[in-house]
Amino acid sequence: MPASRYSELECFVLGVIWQLGPCSPYDIRIHLAASPSTQWSGSAGAIYPLVRKLEKRRLVRAKDQATGKRPRRTFMVTPAGRRVLQSWIGPPLAREAVTVAYDPLRTRARFLGAVPQSQREAWVRAAEAALDEVHRRVQAWQTDYGEDDPFLALISRNGELDVQSRRLWLRRMAEAVGIDLSVGVEGNAGTGKSAARRSRGLAGRGG
Repeated sequence: MPASRYSELECFVLGVIWQLGPCSPYDIRIHLAASPSTQWSGSAGAIYPLVRKLEKRRLVRAKDQATGKRPRRTFMVTPAGRRVLQSWIGPPLAREAVTVAYDPLRTRARFLGAVPQSQREAWVRAAEAALDEVHRRVQAWQTDYGEDDPFLALISRNGELDVQSRRLWLRRMAEAVGIDLSVGVEGNAGTGKSAARRSRGLAGRGG
């Protein structure tokens, strides 16, 4: 059964079930919530129907476990599910697997010309603080999941390198906006004229 018949999220969740071992949809949601990436939806409305779909297609099988008053239903990957997972991993690599990284921050930066200079400056500083938080979450994820699995450890390393590259890009964005991230707000008082020139270039058709 080719992996091309399934969505990226379906194959990803199939991989998470394989990786975590017997696990419930709730376990999957907790795992996704702990991730520093927001690419995958861990909502109940996304995960529970998806796991049922995988079960219906016999890619996972369920087992009820007695825990307290209510049985706990966990899932494991079947041999058919393992084959779909292996096909999805590749090679060959699907086109969507090798592309520019998903980055909603970059998507918003594209339209900074539509907002006034004060909002651009606030945006850059908010982005800097947000990347600091992402870096903390990458480190926490490494502690929780990556210490016993060399592949998960490399995923964490990829996350660290991603944060580093985004910080470098943000510094270039700050230069275009006319602020210096290495100093506080007070240190920008003398940059008014150059900031104004750069901000006019960013404004384009709007701003």
